[in-house]
Amino acid sequence: VIVVMFLVNVGGTDPAFSLGTWAPEHARSWMPHMGWNTARMGNGLADYVFPWFLFIVGVAIPFSMASGRGRSQPAWMRIAQAFKRGVIIYLLGSLMWAATIAYMPRDPSARWSGPITSSIFLHWDILPLIGFGYFFAVVLQHTPRWVRLAFVVCILGFKLCTLKLFTPADAASWTDALAARTSLHHTLGAKLGLSGALGNWLTTLINQGLAFAAFVVLGAHAGELLRDERRTPDRRAGLLAGIGTLLTLVAILWWLLGDFPFSKDYVTSTYILVCAGTAALLLAGCYWLVDIKKWSSLTPLRIYGVNALAAYVLAEFLWKTVFMQWQVALPPGFQSAVASARPQSAVAITAIKAWLQHLTTPALGSYLLVGSYILFYWLIMLALYRRQWFIKV
Repeated sequence: VIVVMFLVNVGGTDPAFSLGTWAPEHARSWMPHMGWNTARMGNGLADYVFPWFLFIVGVAIPFSMASGRGRSQPAWMRIAQAFKRGVIIYLLGSLMWAATIAYMPRDPSARWSGPITSSIFLHWDILPLIGFGYFFAVVLQHTPRWVRLAFVVCILGFKLCTLKLFTPADAASWTDALAARTSLHHTLGAKLGLSGALGNWLTTLINQGLAFAAFVVLGAHAGELLRDERRTPDRRAGLLAGIGTLLTLVAILWWLLGDFPFSKDYVTSTYILVCAGTAALLLAGCYWLVDIKKWSSLTPLRIYGVNALAAYVLAEFLWKTVFMQWQVALPPGFQSAVASARPQSAVAITAIKAWLQHLTTPALGSYLLVGSYILFYWLIMLALYRRQWFIKV
């Protein structure tokens, strides 16, 4: 998941990674987020990264609770520890958000221009959602299985209601209501009496936080299945793959027959099912390859996996403070014809790409940039791995 994240972050919109003219025009750019629009509805590869990460967070919960300190701790202590971890991860997300809005603090056209205020703590982004989803799933892990499954079903129904079923009478369709921001999804805060920065924060928690937490809860179910010693390893892998296939097929049929597309923007019910289903399929494949067949330990990927959160935080922080901030001179072939007293420059990531393309070819330069970016952080994680340094929250 970490490797795919780096791949789509750096190469997502690059033409070098687009499909050829044989593919439909709206599908040629298959890596970046698809967003919510008529022409590109669905998922790009980037739309799977975050829910897959959340799913694996959930998979780890049953293992951590049944081993080490978790095995001997009472329920309240486990929940308290999860709350502490969730808060730390949330605050790391606030730090990342502060770095984000510091991009162009003097640009009045920037939506999130500075100065930095206490409002940075009332913003849901990747890390805050991970922290909340983890804590919420740990709490639910101490309830009967039917309660956890009921939560997921309720979330699927809730998203269906807020996005489709309660469409205002004056809207031509539910998608028109979304576009006009008159759907229940957009008006939920007002109906609940929530307003201002805190109200928006709570509304987003309801609309997105709980929906993304469903991925962690589903991942925890997968973790329980993998720990079930009443079944043989082959049976566990087959059952997990079967569940993943079923969820994926249900999501696709719901989209095609029920007019309910995948959308990360709104975390639609079909999006939850297809991302959880594909995550289960990938996990079943890795389990079969590594634990059952023992064909490979996937050590190169494990190096990223054992320090996944550290890799993400380091990469995001350097992206916001270095790669998208430092100005680096462009190569001669990328300088404009306008005379200048000093070489023209671009932000670091753009300049590095330009230099690689200048030294090779446009396509090869793009591939080298992505490969170098992935390798750069892998080498840092390798140094930690060799020293057995595993950075945890």
